[in-house]
Amino acid sequence: MSSHIRNWEIDQERALQAEIRARLEVPHRRAREIIIRGGVQIAGKIVLDPGFRANIGDPVTVNTEPMKIRTALRKNFEQEMKILHKDRHLLVVHKPAGLLTVPTDEDEREICLLGEISRKLRQNGEKRPALFVIQRLDRFTSGVLSIARTPEARDRLKQQLKNRKFERRYVAICQGRKNLDEGICRLPLIEDPRTLKMRLARKGETGKDAVTRWKILEIRGEHSLIEAYLETGRRNQIRVHLGAVGLPIIGDSRYGVTSPWISRPALHAESLSFHHPITMQDLSFQVPLPEDMKLAWEAVETAS
Repeated sequence: MSSHIRNWEIDQERALQAEIRARLEVPHRRAREIIIRGGVQIAGKIVLDPGFRANIGDPVTVNTEPMKIRTALRKNFEQEMKILHKDRHLLVVHKPAGLLTVPTDEDEREICLLGEISRKLRQNGEKRPALFVIQRLDRFTSGVLSIARTPEARDRLKQQLKNRKFERRYVAICQGRKNLDEGICRLPLIEDPRTLKMRLARKGETGKDAVTRWKILEIRGEHSLIEAYLETGRRNQIRVHLGAVGLPIIGDSRYGVTSPWISRPALHAESLSFHHPITMQDLSFQVPLPEDMKLAWEAVETAS
């Protein structure tokens, strides 16, 4: 077997990043890098969340060879990524969970949605496709988003977004239940300079306005299926706001609660509605819940 590949079984409960660090004897940063770039499989499935906690006895396979990781990860994303609409001004796409929307400042070569869409268009004969991201999704959030293809479309779509003409509907699986069926969270957010996490602004701090509307769709035991609408688009907004109202998202090791049923935050951008930037036609797109969230919700029912 290649020296780049290691196999073992989980024998203690701890975050995946800590598991990789201990087993491979590498620094925390290197362990995290191996995970988020797709080098770790648990029970045959790629897990991209460093905070994920596997079950005792789960088989682990780690591949530390960069090119093989990249090839496997790209193949995984290609199976799930879909172009829902394409014309000369606009693309609407389904982003799989785990795929960055745009590359990070740390590594511009990292696989991302924008790069994969550009590659797909070039394969279809377009020489230098222009792509402008209008709204982003977190790395581990799946769902639908829009990409402009011309500067004119970009400017008009950004104006729609600024004027709150985009309707963005998300679905999340959360721990907890409320007496109220729905509510609005209007709590300003601020980035913590130490951890770079978003959090609620404290008294005396100047946070950014953030508004999230939420509604309970179904309750199973101590878990709720939540519908959320963004009125503003702050980074990690839904994840922070749902936690603040007592409905933390399962699988979210950063803002919510860890879960044995899903290896990433159970959050999905299910639908997107807006006007076409040129024709002004009403457009609406929907992507059903991905398989991992369906299975997690079924597991919640079994455990209830």
